[in-house]
Amino acid sequence: MRAPVRPIRGRWPRPLEARLGRAFRVDPLTILDDDADPSTFREAMSSTYVGDTIKITGSGRHAGADDLLIGALDLRQAAIVDVGASDGSTSVDLVERLGEFRSFTIADLYLTLRAVDVLGHTAFFDGQGRCTLVAGRRLAAWPGLSRPVALLYSPLISAARRRQARAREVLLLNPSARRLIASDPRVGYAVHDVFTPWTGQRPDVIKVANLLRRLYFSDQDLLRALRALHSSLPEGGHLLLVDNPRRKNTPPGVGLYRREGDHFTEVARSGHPEIADLVTLVGTGEPSLN
Repeated sequence: MRAPVRPIRGRWPRPLEARLGRAFRVDPLTILDDDADPSTFREAMSSTYVGDTIKITGSGRHAGADDLLIGALDLRQAAIVDVGASDGSTSVDLVERLGEFRSFTIADLYLTLRAVDVLGHTAFFDGQGRCTLVAGRRLAAWPGLSRPVALLYSPLISAARRRQARAREVLLLNPSARRLIASDPRVGYAVHDVFTPWTGQRPDVIKVANLLRRLYFSDQDLLRALRALHSSLPEGGHLLLVDNPRRKNTPPGVGLYRREGDHFTEVARSGHPEIADLVTLVGTGEPSLN
């Protein structure tokens, strides 16, 4: 999605929507509905910007990675943390396959927004107070993507800022994930930054999918994240890295690694994990990065 303003599906004449269907987006306010259809919620999330990234999400994306993890490890007493889980859809997929486990935490740096209703619109603000989305009856706008759009919507955004006392917190978890958390005391969620060590009880397995990629971070930053993950695991704990490159004829890359001393040892692999070369550098001192 490149255009900073998009028409909302179902709010315009049918002939126009039929002609320009790809330009339309599902109503972003779907993320406010606790009872929304999970697939519609995921589509609405794909129009949500937080932390300068789009909350792209989906279900059924990590079947191969989940197969590899379940086939390689006995997880019946495992504490598992899914870092960078977005709306938790793929976390739900994995939990439903696990059966027995000790605990499962759905973790992401961006799990909440604050929503303010103003002048017939809803403005969404992130944790830094930036307005990331404005949704009206017919149009959705992303002020952070365009200075002219930010200027156009500035009076409305300013009015929303004055009403912050009326803001409501929006949990960016799929309704299916919320229902799972409500029904299974072993499952919870937490805000977590992949670049910092885990502060709770050390997990036995950390899964990181579609986050630690060279598309998003430099090799220096990726190594920093890998070191934080290493320190978050106990001796013998496991790290599961998953890449879904979304390129034609490019299968997902999956790597399962065990913490052994100051480094990681590969346990199993499927395809070609993008940063497998960096995983081998953890614990080797100052790496030489070209």
